[in-house]
Amino acid sequence: MTSPSPTSAGMSRRVALGATGAGVLAALTACASDIRPLADGSASSSPSASASASESASASASASASASASSGKSYKGFVKFDNFEKNGEYVPATAEKKAQNVPKPLVPGNMNDQNVDGLYAFIGYWLASFNYALMTGDAEPMKKADPADVYAKSLEEFTYMYESNLGWMYGTDTPVTIELITGSPQKASGSTTRYNWPGYMNYSPDAKIHREGKSDQPLKTDSNPKGTLMKAAVEYKDGKWFMLTGNEGSSSAASGSSSSSSAV
Repeated sequence: MTSPSPTSAGMSRRVALGATGAGVLAALTACASDIRPLADGSASSSPSASASASESASASASASASASASSGKSYKGFVKFDNFEKNGEYVPATAEKKAQNVPKPLVPGNMNDQNVDGLYAFIGYWLASFNYALMTGDAEPMKKADPADVYAKSLEEFTYMYESNLGWMYGTDTPVTIELITGSPQKASGSTTRYNWPGYMNYSPDAKIHREGKSDQPLKTDSNPKGTLMKAAVEYKDGKWFMLTGNEGSSSAASGSSSSSSAV
């Protein structure tokens, strides 16, 4: 995963508290466009190159010491998650009003298991919590999948947008989706606790941000219909999975490999 951009992570409270909502919401839109919760998100410029990258990732997954040893299930395809707390009837957002009673993601019982099923549950919860924050401004569920509080902080602008009634998201229940292109993750080189899971991240073309007093605009438009080619980079330490930012040094990988043996 790459770290949040300076635009999203460094937006000052002075800007957020400006007299007009236009600058705030422009920054919020930039935040949504720049947050890429996945590592090495180098999207291909051509379909053939994307296909080649996908085939290469698949070949690498089968050749590497991947996670198939601990789970016979293939997780190739769109990441699925269905463990929510439901309070009242869910009413989707529209251009006129915010969503009501959005189902809140609950931590799966196996999310901290050090195996493929646990890692997949972690990615599913992470994604569901990310979407929940985009739809409600509530980043509390995300913090349970983000012990370092890196990505939850990058969503603070959305929290401010909702709390200040400056706008909201509508048009879809799942603004962001992830499609995994291999059935299991690949072990990162030189580490026994880090894994990469290649796939595509896609922003829904239906996702729009309503801006009070301004024209609505799309969350983000992907040039590639399949989305952005990336890999989910994760590490298991202290009994939990962590989504990496791409800024971690190799030294932490070495220390991680000595602190926990891999069961994935």
